[in-house]
Order: sequence, then structure tokens, then C-alpha cells
Amino acid sequence: MPLFKPEKMVRVEINFPRRYIYEVTKIIAQIGYFQPEDISTIDNRKDPSEDGDLFETGSKLSGLKADLTTTMTKLDIPISDDVPGDLEMIENPDKVNNRLEIIKDEVHRLSLETEEIRKRIEEKQGALTLLQPFKDLEYDLSALRNRRYLYSILGIMPTNRIDRFRESLSQIPYVLLEEQQSNKKTQVLLLGPRNQRDFMILTARSAYVEALDIPDDAKGSLPEIIKSNELELEQLNENLALLEQQKIALQTKNASRLKKWYSQVQYSSKLYDIISYYGHLRHSFLVAGWVPAKKQDEFLDLLSNISPDVLETVKSENELDVNTTPPVALEFPKQLRGFHKLVTIYSTPWYKEIDPTLLVTFTFPLLFGAMFGDLGQGAVLAVAGLLLSSRKVKKLIGLANFGWVLTACGVASMIFGVLYGSVFGFEEVFDPIWISPLHDIMRLLITTLAAGAILLTLADILAIVNLVIRKDWVGMIFSGKGIAGLLLYWALIGFILSMVLPAFPIPKLVLIILIIVCVLMMMSAEFLDHLFHEKRPLFKGGFLLYFITAFFELFEIFISYLSNSLSYVRVGAFAVAHAGLSQVVMILAEMVSPVHGAGYWVVIVLGNLFIIGFEGMIVSIQTLRLEYYEFFSKFFRGGGIRYQPLHISDK
Repeated sequence: MPLFKPEKMVRVEINFPRRYIYEVTKIIAQIGYFQPEDISTIDNRKDPSEDGDLFETGSKLSGLKADLTTTMTKLDIPISDDVPGDLEMIENPDKVNNRLEIIKDEVHRLSLETEEIRKRIEEKQGALTLLQPFKDLEYDLSALRNRRYLYSILGIMPTNRIDRFRESLSQIPYVLLEEQQSNKKTQVLLLGPRNQRDFMILTARSAYVEALDIPDDAKGSLPEIIKSNELELEQLNENLALLEQQKIALQTKNASRLKKWYSQVQYSSKLYDIISYYGHLRHSFLVAGWVPAKKQDEFLDLLSNISPDVLETVKSENELDVNTTPPVALEFPKQLRGFHKLVTIYSTPWYKEIDPTLLVTFTFPLLFGAMFGDLGQGAVLAVAGLLLSSRKVKKLIGLANFGWVLTACGVASMIFGVLYGSVFGFEEVFDPIWISPLHDIMRLLITTLAAGAILLTLADILAIVNLVIRKDWVGMIFSGKGIAGLLLYWALIGFILSMVLPAFPIPKLVLIILIIVCVLMMMSAEFLDHLFHEKRPLFKGGFLLYFITAFFELFEIFISYLSNSLSYVRVGAFAVAHAGLSQVVMILAEMVSPVHGAGYWVVIVLGNLFIIGFEGMIVSIQTLRLEYYEFFSKFFRGGGIRYQPLHISDK
């Protein structure tokens, strides 16, 4: 697959009678390279409801899938979304649903009984938890119940709230018996008038009394009631175990059947989703979609094997309507996927333009390294990138593709670190091969300005190539993104250099004439485009309006030349700032420990970590800005449609 240009696509339209709908749908679903278009708005049927059974079946499948999911979840049967390619399509969901109902009823019964027993077990366990502190009290509850004038509350409360509890109860006659369990909890028995029952309950709650909720029919002492509850709990656990055994038996009996049904429903649902994209002609269905040109013959052979009544129409990119845009199919090795993601964050490449991923693979690390040049810090970034790309850090596995971006940036930083003579901020370890950013600032800034001009020239050349791909011949020659724009840019650079350098080889007059010619070409671009394509009027809005618009557009181009070029000066500025920040760390380390003790090295390590993390992030943002706003804006149109073919089978 080409790395600079998307794979060639063809548009295929398939016309077939209703009786072949399942065969055609299975083929386009299983081949794995057909991307359908939604043309369901095309409807030439006499009766729009004549294919209602298809949509009804799709709706029933959705309900059946929900029932299967619920049933399998209750039986603890794992659900897989993988769809084998050799399944049969379900054309009548009612048959499966009738068989499922029998299993559903049994599962529903088991679920209700299990839920009820679990609830009772939870209640018994809660009651026993409350009763345990009173296991040594030989109170006969029948002596406290059914008193005509007496009401009692037995429970546990925080020890530190006893006094406040007594104060609250002072409004009524009462008796409060206490038996301290610990420093934090105390057993209490509250006796009071029955006509003050509501007041006693509210007061007990406000004092955080955990009252015992013992059934009215419970008889005997508290130890006897505890023993009775323990026996009931044991019986409930036995009943729960029996229900679990029934559940396991039901699971074993039906697991394979339910899994098969689920896979069939999953498969069939996807097929009916595809059918919903189809257009309806008078007596047939219409399917439209995209196929890679290299797969065209294989796809047509599969369709022709169904029946001669299945008709195909193929249109190559040259036969497509002007407003029809093929999807963009691009594949990259894992080392380049992170760089491609940086491109798609900006926009998906358009079908008729160069994909800039390979260029970003070179320019992004180059710009980053120039701004973050340090041998040691770059090595840390490179190692971190390799670790990230290895997918061994599970929490960051979603960013694994960016590991190679980080590695490339780290390597570029190491290279520039050697050129700058810097390793972890130390500049005396070895001499710079090229320059020291802090000691040769002007030379560095001029170099980055020149490098920016080269990158902008590359962007202009790519813009010209894209115009050739789109066969926009007038724009290629006369527009600001064509040859005229490129010549004007370099004529302006040459004119500025001729003003600065007395020995500049090209005469100023030649440059001035070239600038005037390019300006006239660019101002006449729209007029020539209308003339070439026979568009009328030649001057939209009249000649005066055309001239004013062309003038201001030209002025905007001049401003963009200046701003885009000067933006690359920030590469040198950040290189100087990076070196300066490293020197600040060195000064702080010297202040902490002039004799280079442990404190000195702690500051060095922490300072380098700060530079790698914080400044590395800032430099990354600046690199993205240069790529997106200065480089991409010159040639990259974007707005493409991503190629996403159907993949229904796991084969």
C-alpha cells in the first residue's frame, strides 16, 4: 500500500432481486473489505410497507439478543462478541424465541427463589449481629412484650451518648438499664409508658441506639432466640446451595445452545443492520459502497456466482461525480502509527492529496530535537518511548503507538545534544560539534529561520503536487499555493538578501520583475480559472470588486509569508531557553551544595526530571503548533473519509 497516497478505490453498485438479499448481504459482510454507503433514502417501491417483514425481523432480533444477554448473565455464561463466519442467518426469530422461553422461565424461577433466600439470609445475619452482644442476657422477652401500659426498647448504643440520651428522656418517666460492653458500646434496656412509644423511638434513634428487631412471635430468652436464628440461617444456606446446584445443572445443560443462539443472533443482527443501508428500487434492492481497486475482480466474481440477475456497476475515481469522495485507506507499520495519529488529529487526509505522515515522521522529531537538544535527557525520553511502545505498562497501553514518536524525539534530542555539547545540562563534559545555544544565539536564530524557509518551500512544493493530483492546472501555475506563490516567496527572500548582502549574485532588478510577474499571475488566477473552465461571469461582482478582493488576498499572502517564516525562529528561541533552564538548575545545585555533596546531585536529578516533564510538554506543544499552523496549512486540505470496511467475522 502506498505511503504517500491513499489506496485506489472503486465505487460498486449492486442491483439484485429480493430473493438474493441474504446471499448478497452475507458476501459483503464476510469479505472484510466492502464499505457500504447508506442509500436507504432511495425508495421507488409502489408500496413502502412491502418489505416491512425485514425491519420487523431486525426488531425481533434486537429483543431476542436482549433476552439472551439477560439469561446468560443470570446463568454466569460468558458472552463473546466474536462472530464465526460459518453461522446460519436467523430468518425467523420466533422459532428461537419459543425455545428460549422455556429456559427463561426456569431461570426466572431460580433467580426469584435465590434472591428471596439471599434476602432472608442477609436479614438473619443482620439480626444475629445485633443479638450477639446480648447472648449472655437471660431476659425472657415475653415478660417485656404485650404490657398494657409499658413499652420497652432493647439495643446497643455509643457509650459517649448515654448522658445526652438520659437528658432527652427526662421529659417522660422512664427506666434505663445499662451494661457496658466496651469503652465504645453499651447494652441498654429502656422502659417507659406505652403512650410515649413514638417519643421513645425517635429519641432512641437520635441517640444512635441500634434497637433489636425481634419478631413478635419470638419466645424465650435471648440465648434461645439466637440459637433459633442460627438454625434457621443454617437451613437457608442449605436451600441456597440446592438452588446453586440447580443453576449449575441448568447452565451445563444449556450453555452451548445459548452461546450458539447468541452468536447467530449477533451475526443476523449485523446482517439486518447492513440491509437497513440498502436502497429500494421498483422490483429490486440497490447496494452501493467502496472496494479497493485491487479487490475489484475478486468481489465481482463472488457476486456473479450468486446469479446472473445480480447486476454490478463499477466506477473508478475518474468516472465519479465531482461531489463524490472515496474513503481514504491508509495502513502503516506500527512504528509510524503514532505519527499518523498526529496527522489525523488535525484531519483525515483527503483522497486526492498526499498523506503527510512520512514527512511528519521526519519533521516532528527534527523540530523537537532542535528545541530540546540534550544527550542525557534525550536518552531518557528514548528509553521511556521504548518502554511505552513495548505495551508492558498496562495503564498506558492505549498510548503505545505514541511510544515510537517519543523514541524518535528522544533520539533527535540526543543528536542535537551532541551538536550543542550538552548532557543532562552539563556543557563541560565535551565540546559542541556545532554550536552552543547560549554562546551563539544569533547564529542559531538565523539557522532556524533558514530551516523554516526550507520547510515552507517543501510545503509549497507539496501543495503544487496536490494541485497536480487534483488536475487543477490553473491553480498549479497561477495560485498562491502554486508555482507563482513559490516563486514569489523566494523572490522576496532573494530581494531581502540582496539588500543585506552586497555580493548577492542575482540583480535586484531581476528580482523586482519576478515579484511583479508573480503578483500579476496570482491576481489573475481566479479570472484565468473561470476562463479555462468556461465559468461566467469572468469577474464575479465586477472588475472593481474582483481587483479589491485580489489585492487583499495578495496582502494576506504577504503577511502569511512573514508570519510563517518568523514562527520558526521560536525553534532557536526554545533551544536557548532550554539551555538557560539547564544552567539555572546547575546554579541552584551549586547553591545547595558548593562541594557537590548529596544535595547537589538531588537538585540535579530533580531539575532534570522537571525539565524532561514540564519543558518536554511545552516543546511538544510548540512542535505541534509549527506542524499544524505553519506547515500543514500550506498544503494539507484534510476532510477525508476514513476507510472503515465491514468486519463481521473473526476469521
